[in-house]
This record gives sequence, C-alpha cells and structure tokens, in this order.
Amino acid sequence: MFTPLVLMCSMYNMECATYGGPIFDTEQECYKGMYEVGIPYLTQKFPELTIVDTKCVHWEYDRSKANT
Repeated sequence: MFTPLVLMCSMYNMECATYGGPIFDTEQECYKGMYEVGIPYLTQKFPELTIVDTKCVHWEYDRSKANT
C-alpha cells in the first residue's frame, strides 16, 4: 500500500507541516490522486504555504497479521 505525503512550509517563518492522504494500492494511483486531488486541495486550503516536496511512501503491510 502507498500513502502520499506532502511537505509544505511557510516562507515567512520557515514553519513546516506534513500532510498525508488516503491509502492507494499502487504507486501510480498514489501520485495520480496526490496531484489531481490532494495538492489542489492543500494549495487552496493553505495558500500561504509552499509545497517543498512530495512523495508516495510504500508501506510493507501483511494483512494476515492485522489485529482485529
């Protein structure tokens, strides 16, 4: 599974924050979702912040070991 992460910073006081998104099955879906939905939403919600970096993180997850 892949999760998008976006690092956004204020250029005025250099405070930064990360924002994550939903889980995707593939890296391609992750980047597509991040650029088509996530980034437009974040830039609208936080116009004072600048996107510094983006990445889709692959998480090794064995669903057979999940606690239920």
